[in-house]
Amino acid sequence: MHEQFWMHLGQSITFQGKSYESHEKKLLTIIAEKAKYSLALTVPAMALGWLLAMIISCLVAYYHDTWIDRIGVFLSVLGMCVPFLAYMILGQWLMFKIDPDVAWGLDRPTNIYIPITIAVIAGMGGSVRFYRTIILDEVSRDYVRTARAKGVPLPGVLFRHVLKNCMLPILTNLVLAIPFLIMGSLLLERFFGVPGLGDLMLSSITSRDVPIIAGLTFLTAVIYVVGLLVTDILYAVFDPRIRLR
Repeated sequence: MHEQFWMHLGQSITFQGKSYESHEKKLLTIIAEKAKYSLALTVPAMALGWLLAMIISCLVAYYHDTWIDRIGVFLSVLGMCVPFLAYMILGQWLMFKIDPDVAWGLDRPTNIYIPITIAVIAGMGGSVRFYRTIILDEVSRDYVRTARAKGVPLPGVLFRHVLKNCMLPILTNLVLAIPFLIMGSLLLERFFGVPGLGDLMLSSITSRDVPIIAGLTFLTAVIYVVGLLVTDILYAVFDPRIRLR
């Protein structure tokens, strides 16, 4: 029994095993086929969400204690309070309204930009609140006050020094989102019929397809660990006080 376990485990982590549902295809082939759909959804959503969150956070931090800051905080908190399921139901309704033929495919722009928009909006509130707090905490430090006292304008201090010093917690936050990048949003893919890795994982759990479950779990764990390693290296790049030993 233990020999069979180690054999199945070895096949799963090397992606050479075969699915119980599709005996002809190896794990590597199945994962590669599904990964392109997940990455087509998650990479633009993650990149666009991070970029917009950084822009909005810098804007509300620059106009701290003004009506722009208050509106930004209100909208970000409101976005955090809305359940993710509500965003998906709205997005699915829009997809049916805009594109009645809802069969998913990369050749249909509606099937791509609506899930991406939903993913960006749903994650925007928490990111803006987090980045804003980090930026404001850095702006309150002594070196910023010294630079301002010497006549350096706030935009110069913000974009030249503050953002660089804020990158450490921001990088950590991005690494924590790596499982989303690889597996996609399980609910998002299932709701919009995206045949990606998240949908594959749910289908495999339902059908008890152990090789697929083990392979996807191992893939996510490896990429997550590699992401943490890359983050540690980038820490030394952004903060000279940190040295790799």
